[in-house]
Amino acid sequence: MSKISEDILLIDGLEYCNWNRELFENAHQAGLNAIHATLVYWENTEESFEKINYWHRLFKEHHDIIAHAKTTEDILDAKKNDKVAIIFGFQNSAPIANDIFLIEKFFEAGVRFMQLTYNNQTPLAGGCFEPKDSGVSRFGKAVIEEMNRLGMIVDLSHAGKQTCLDAIEVSNKPVAISHANPNFFHKSKRNIDTDILQKLVKKNGFIGLSLYPYHLKNLGDCTIEDFL
Repeated sequence: MSKISEDILLIDGLEYCNWNRELFENAHQAGLNAIHATLVYWENTEESFEKINYWHRLFKEHHDIIAHAKTTEDILDAKKNDKVAIIFGFQNSAPIANDIFLIEKFFEAGVRFMQLTYNNQTPLAGGCFEPKDSGVSRFGKAVIEEMNRLGMIVDLSHAGKQTCLDAIEVSNKPVAISHANPNFFHKSKRNIDTDILQKLVKKNGFIGLSLYPYHLKNLGDCTIEDFL
């Protein structure tokens, strides 16, 4: 193993698939140290806890190459033990319904990322596909404050522009846009305007770039050179 691979952490910032042994082995052999794995999109509270239980079964079945990560130390320990750390994330706020106390329950179960919205309007905020973005609601502000308190990352990947601006302003901790590209690279409802990126940077947030064809210049014909 080269020195650079010993010194860095290679993390897949967002992944969703029907996991199986082959996919875990592929990630392990590729040298991934951690994966932010999507647990749910539209699932309700009960279904979301069922997904968490499903993942615990996967950890038991594949304990030799994957481990659940709740902390930075867990990721580092997984690397030392030659395992891929799995970080739980929600791509929507549907699992908490209108109950702010469920955020802590999910945090205790290991969830570390939650998006305020998945494209559409939610009680928390407006999605990027809504004709008029409501911004962050009063309840949404309370949810962001609770996520900040616990240490759960606010993810704005599918949020509308005003929602992004509001959430960055409201949050007292850095927020994430885990999978999107700048609109100056390719114009898309899911990509991000420059003024949002500038505010994100000022609050020490980050954006993870997306390889989804509809987020890329020339779509599926985007070259590596264009992307870089």
